[in-house]
Amino acid sequence: MTAQLHKHILVCPAHLWGHARPLAILAARMVKLRPVVVTFVAAYNVYERLQAEILSDFHPGEEEAISRIRVIRIDPGAELIDPAVLKANFWTLWTKLCNGEAVPYETANGKQGLVDLKSEPLSAVVIDGITVEIFEAVYEHRKRSPELSKLKIYSWLPASNDYFLAVYRDDKVPAAEALAQQEGISFNDAAHRLWTIPQGRVIRSASLPPVYDYEMEPQALPLPPDLCGRLFIKANRMLENTDGVVIMDAAEFHSEATSAFRKWLAETRRKLYCVGPLLSTGRTGPGYQAKGDAEGIMRFLDEELSARGARAVVYVSFGSVFWPMDNAKLLAALEVLMQQNIPFIMSRPSPLAVFSEESMNKLKAYPNGFISSWVPQRAVLEHPATGWCLMHGGHSTLMECIHTGVPMIVWPVSTDQPANAIYLSEYLDIAYELLEVRHGTGLGKIFRTGFTPTGTVEAVRNELRDVLSRAFSADGEAKRDRIKGLRAKMEEAWTENGIGRRQAEEFLDDASAGAPADMVTSS
Repeated sequence: MTAQLHKHILVCPAHLWGHARPLAILAARMVKLRPVVVTFVAAYNVYERLQAEILSDFHPGEEEAISRIRVIRIDPGAELIDPAVLKANFWTLWTKLCNGEAVPYETANGKQGLVDLKSEPLSAVVIDGITVEIFEAVYEHRKRSPELSKLKIYSWLPASNDYFLAVYRDDKVPAAEALAQQEGISFNDAAHRLWTIPQGRVIRSASLPPVYDYEMEPQALPLPPDLCGRLFIKANRMLENTDGVVIMDAAEFHSEATSAFRKWLAETRRKLYCVGPLLSTGRTGPGYQAKGDAEGIMRFLDEELSARGARAVVYVSFGSVFWPMDNAKLLAALEVLMQQNIPFIMSRPSPLAVFSEESMNKLKAYPNGFISSWVPQRAVLEHPATGWCLMHGGHSTLMECIHTGVPMIVWPVSTDQPANAIYLSEYLDIAYELLEVRHGTGLGKIFRTGFTPTGTVEAVRNELRDVLSRAFSADGEAKRDRIKGLRAKMEEAWTENGIGRRQAEEFLDDASAGAPADMVTSS
C-alpha cells in the first residue's frame, strides 16, 4: 500500500504533558488499528518525552506502524498555561501546509521525511480543548473555504466526562457580554468575574452529588482575565461547533457521566468517543529510562522495601503544572509524614513548586525522603514498596494509580481534579479526599456534608494524621482491594472487544469516511 492511500489525521495537543502524553498513546493505537497516517504537532517542551512515550506502546516488528506517526515540533513559548504562542506557531505551520509547502517531520524511531498535503490530504484534525483559539482558527478557515467542507474537526479532552458536562455545558459568553456592557468593563474582565468569582451556585452532574460552585475550585486558583475571556468561557462554543469529542476518559469509569455527555452531544448529531484508559503497554517509555534521578529513586525504593516491607512509601505528585496554593499547608503535610517516619518520594516538576531554602534543607535532612524535579512515575507506582499516592486528582495520574493498584489521598487543585476527588472517595471508595487543604474562596461549606473546613495549618496536620492512620489499617487495605477490582474492569477496555478499542475504531472510521479535504487549493 502506498502512502497516498492512507487516510491522514493531524493531532495537536497543548504544551502540557498531561494533555500530550495520552494523545501520544492514542496515536500509537490509531496507526495499529487502521492504515492511517498521523501527523502529531508537538511542543518543544514535551517533544522528546512524547517520542519516547510513542515508542513505549510498540513492540518489535511494528516499525512500519511507527513510521506512520510523523512528529512536527513547534515552539509553545514560555507561559505555563497560556497557549497563545503555541497557537501563533501552529497557525504558521497550518498556513505553510495549506499553501502546499512540505514541512519536515521525524518519527519516534528516528526516520525523517516531509509532510505534504498535496500527496497526503487531511481527512480530520484533532485539537486540544484548552487551545480554543486554535480550534476557532481552523473552524473559521473551514467556514470561509468551501473546499474545506470535507475536513472534520474534533476536540481532544484530556480529562473526565463529568467535569466537562458540569462546567462547560452552558454558554456563558452572552452573560459576559451583558456584564461588560452593564458595568462598562472589558469582555475579559467580565469573563474573569463570571469564571473565577463563586456565587454559591449549586452544580449538579450525572455522576456527582450536588456541589457548590466554589467546590469545583477548592484552591481558588488565580487566573488572568485574558485567559478567562480568550479560552475558558468560550470552551462551550468549541464543544457546540466540534464534529465530535475524543476524550481520554474510560467509558465505564463513571458510566452515568459518559451516558449523559453522549446524550448531550447527540442532540446535535455529534459523537463522544471514550478511548481511555490510555496507558502504554511497553516498558521502554520515559518512565523506565535512566534519566535524571531515576536510578537513585529506584534504589531508594529498593532500600525501603528491604527495610520496611511492601507498601510503606507514599508517593507525592501534583503533576507538571498545578501546585497547592498555600505552601505552608504542604510543608505541614510533609512534616506529618516525617514525624510518623513514613518514607516518601515527591515529584515537583511544576514551576510553581518553590520552597524556601530553609524548608528545602529541612526536607533534605529527612533520611527517608526523596525529592526530585522529575520522577519515573509509572515505575514508582509499580514498585512493591509504594503503598499510597498523595496527588491532585489529575486524570492521567489517577488512571495510572488504578492500573498499578495504588490507592490515593487526593488534594485537588483545579479543572477535573475536584470532581475526580469526590468520585474516587465517595462513589468508588478507593481514595481519601483532604478537605482542610482548601484555600481562599474554596473554604466554604461542603454541600454534601454541611461541613465547613477551617483551612488552618493545624487542621491540615490533624486531618492528614487521621487519614494516614486509616490508610495504613484495614480501611486502607479495603480500598486497595476495591482498586484491584476496578483495575481488572479498566484493563478490559483495550482488549480485542473492549469498549475503549471499539470507540477508537469508531472514531477512526468516522474520521476517515469520505474523501479527504482539498487543503492546498482552498488556502
